Amino acid sequence: METKMKKQRFGARFIKNFWRELEKDNLALVTVVLLIALFLFIVIGQFFVPSNIGTMSDILNANLPPMSGGHILGTTDSGADFILTLIASAKNSIIIGFGVAIIITVISVVAGMIIGYFGGWIDWLSMRIIDFWLIMPLIMILAIIFSTAKGLSIWNLILILGLTSWPASVRLVRTLALSEVNRDYVDAAKISGTPWYKILFTGIFPNISPTIISDFALTLATSIGIETSLTFLGFGLKQGTNSIGMMLTVLSQNSASTIYTQWWLWLPETIVLIILTVGVVILGQVARRASDQRQSVS
Repeated sequence: METKMKKQRFGARFIKNFWRELEKDNLALVTVVLLIALFLFIVIGQFFVPSNIGTMSDILNANLPPMSGGHILGTTDSGADFILTLIASAKNSIIIGFGVAIIITVISVVAGMIIGYFGGWIDWLSMRIIDFWLIMPLIMILAIIFSTAKGLSIWNLILILGLTSWPASVRLVRTLALSEVNRDYVDAAKISGTPWYKILFTGIFPNISPTIISDFALTLATSIGIETSLTFLGFGLKQGTNSIGMMLTVLSQNSASTIYTQWWLWLPETIVLIILTVGVVILGQVARRASDQRQSVS
């Protein structure tokens, strides 16, 4: 009962610290407003997005300029409403970002803490594998995989990105765990006979969680960026699946003058991409500071 109440106090304190940090950081406060507005835009807009928007083909209404035919931002090259396509694309990009970030974070927390805790030959072997993996050109490898598969579903893309992008995060968590294993509280837990997994997840993990929160936010933003880059280059998601990267391919299919004369084809999704990636990173830093404050008074 006492432990449960303590966890509740920790949660309440974290939320209180989080809002306090937001009040002191005007940029973060603006970011929260923009992210909330964007998420509401996507959630509410989903009710108006047709199920076949990714495979729609209406040549007569293709590439309409803004404020034409009842379309505020015009239509895409398939004839679909631009705003509704943007909503579907942003939703898929967010799903991909969160999915990849969750997989990478779970792998890095479990593997990184185990490697750092046990050390020895486990640490040596793991680091050699990670060092080898980190020097591999990830984008090139993913491009080869995706070009061979000729387009992937959202869930397959999440799985592949998650299972190929973990080494840097594992290395970070391993370093954090190494800095904790020789502390007095870990030695005391070992002497008292506490199982190693309890030491990891109830002792070490809470102390390194601020950095993990920050890394999760950075991984989320990076995952969205990687998907966008791969799809823009012609790899990644299969045809008919909307994403921000798929919408930005219009830039590679038109002349350079399109950037100036047809701004509505690229500017809205670019703004959404910036809000998502930069906003998530900024909020991750705020959450890290709030977590640091919570621990300092625990």
